[in-house]
Amino acid sequence: MGWYDFFSRFYDRSLEALYVDARRRACEALELRPGQTVLDLPCGTGQSLDGLAAGVGTEGTVIGLDFSEGMLQRAKARVERNGWTQVHLGQADVHAVDAARLGQVRGEPVVLDRLHVFLGLTAFPRWEAAFERLWGLLRPGGRAVVVDCHAERPTFQGRMVNLVARAEIQRKVWLPLERLAEGYERRELPSRREHGGQLVLAVGVKPG
Repeated sequence: MGWYDFFSRFYDRSLEALYVDARRRACEALELRPGQTVLDLPCGTGQSLDGLAAGVGTEGTVIGLDFSEGMLQRAKARVERNGWTQVHLGQADVHAVDAARLGQVRGEPVVLDRLHVFLGLTAFPRWEAAFERLWGLLRPGGRAVVVDCHAERPTFQGRMVNLVARAEIQRKVWLPLERLAEGYERRELPSRREHGGQLVLAVGVKPG
């Protein structure tokens, strides 16, 4: 069993309340429209699915991918409880995901309108390459949002976040989006000591 498979057993209980506001702000920044297709990676236990599913409506599509089977099992249970027919979940390695895998999960080829990367880039092994791969799946004119925690010099709490989440919150995870996007914007979100650092939201549009 991988660490995140084990972590999934208490992930919601430990963290869901800490990120409710940030997830709401991320969905707002995506500017979702009914009928659009959005990729949520890593989808984790599905904590962002409420906002994403509401944003694209029943005629849209949410594709949630995660590498951890334990996380996905809890995300699938959340989908079933809410009856979201527009949400499709699957397992994938961020360093290998491609358009074919998105189509397999959806059951048909997809055009990706929105990209949602929440608490992923501080944990992915090769985070810059991971983001560039995801960016390549987004259609021209598509919108991407990245939310993560940052601390230049982590306090004890920040070091604990790094340990528990297998993360590196020292990373400036907004930089690839800043380099690639048009209409780029970065915002600091309300943060608590438990976050381990400053929550940051970055948003931008893929050039046409």
